[in-house]
Amino acid sequence: MEQRRAVACGHPLCELIGGECSLATRRSRGCTPGFASKSVAPDVFDEVRALLPRIDAGDREAATRLAAIVRREALEDRLLVVIARDEEPDLAPALARLCTRY
Repeated sequence: MEQRRAVACGHPLCELIGGECSLATRRSRGCTPGFASKSVAPDVFDEVRALLPRIDAGDREAATRLAAIVRREALEDRLLVVIARDEEPDLAPALARLCTRY
């Protein structure tokens, strides 16, 4: 397993990836129109479900892909960790473990 690197943001997923925060959207937190759907497509959760065991095994490429998914959903005002708590409760603990600051 690849050694994790300490990162300033404190996300375990970012430690695995290394470098700057991989979850930051670089978008201001101001008002947004909110036109996007507030539900996450089932295939997104399917992909996340497939990535988690690879990430647990230290797969940096899988971690980078998950970070891209989290950012993409956040840019559409869908917080994947929060939505997973309601829509996919089996995924929520693993996502929270990886994407919540320690």
